[in-house]
Amino acid sequence: MSSTQPAAPLQGVQVIELAHWMAGPAAGGLLADWGADVIKIEPHGGEPMRHIWGSMGANPDAPNGAFISANRGKRSIELDVRSEPGREVLHRLLAKADVLLTNLRPSALQRLGLSADKVAEDYPHLVFCSLTAYGWGGPDQERAGYDLAAFFGRAGISHELTTQGQPPAPLMQGLGDTFTAMTGVAGILAALHERQRTGRGRMVEASLLRTGMWSLAGELGVQAMGGRPRPPYPRENCPTPMYNSYRAADGRWFFLVGPQAGRQLPKVLAAIGRTDLLRDERFAKPRDLVKNRREFIPILDEAFAGRPLEHWAEVFDKHDVFWAPVQEPADVVKDPQARAVGAWVQIDNSGVESVDSPIRYDGTHRTVVPGPPRSGEHTSEILGELGYNHEEIRNLLATRAPSAGA
Repeated sequence: MSSTQPAAPLQGVQVIELAHWMAGPAAGGLLADWGADVIKIEPHGGEPMRHIWGSMGANPDAPNGAFISANRGKRSIELDVRSEPGREVLHRLLAKADVLLTNLRPSALQRLGLSADKVAEDYPHLVFCSLTAYGWGGPDQERAGYDLAAFFGRAGISHELTTQGQPPAPLMQGLGDTFTAMTGVAGILAALHERQRTGRGRMVEASLLRTGMWSLAGELGVQAMGGRPRPPYPRENCPTPMYNSYRAADGRWFFLVGPQAGRQLPKVLAAIGRTDLLRDERFAKPRDLVKNRREFIPILDEAFAGRPLEHWAEVFDKHDVFWAPVQEPADVVKDPQARAVGAWVQIDNSGVESVDSPIRYDGTHRTVVPGPPRSGEHTSEILGELGYNHEEIRNLLATRAPSAGA
């Protein structure tokens, strides 16, 4: 595979990002990664995600990998969108842009004159993407919700991920935000494609709640049809021992990933030198294996505990066992497969690396990319592109409010 800098498929598309924290900026980050000109509107001093560590009581100068990945390659303008001059700038931006991307709540957008109907009336060409916690309409339209609340909690994912009898973990990785960002981007691209035919944009809506429900569609569908989906059993009682976690002698965990027990069982038993168990009536058939799992899993535990993971990796591949290591972040950073497929980019030749967006075009991958902008770094530049003269720009910069949240 070549490492040539790939063409940017969204070159020529301009996106106005009126968003903060993760879901909205991550969607804008994907569009910027693929070549769009993403203009990030920020309050004076920058949006809160820039300062997340300090607000949590940690070192405010600590590396902020989440902010980098969601905001690299964008342009930033500081703007008080609540003021009359700020609204005029926003109007000029939207009049020439292709996409408005926001994760402000519906009431905040309505106060800014950006309801769905008003945007369609004033900017009929614009694709208007709204990412929210719970969606437009219904009793919780205005309820605040980060991904822990709306995606993991409300959508049922946390329950279905939590081992029976254990409390749910306070997951904070922003997984729901990134999934919802990708969902929103898919909707934006479909709407832009439609606009080529009709000349008109439309509203695109995605929410943490509905993205979470869609990702859990199998389990929720079972429930809706009268079934009873169950969260994971404790690993010692896993009904499918060939689809379970195990620990090697060096303390490293791995998964066996053979949902078809009849196909994988002979390979696993050959790998541990226990093919004699194929003649054991307790484990002869997949149904027997499920019934007697409390006897079978300890056999595997004892075998795997005798050698380090490096040994099992070699033996498993020799016997065509389906498996995968449970990697820590330090392992993922060094993973040769991730490196080979272009999963990492370097920020501005600084030596700082960031995870690239998960789609490649034509088998090529990027190497060095621009970092996130400083807050307001491109304010004068963007105002000039909108037709403001030097004096008008100077006046606008002098009247910036200390805060510009909606």
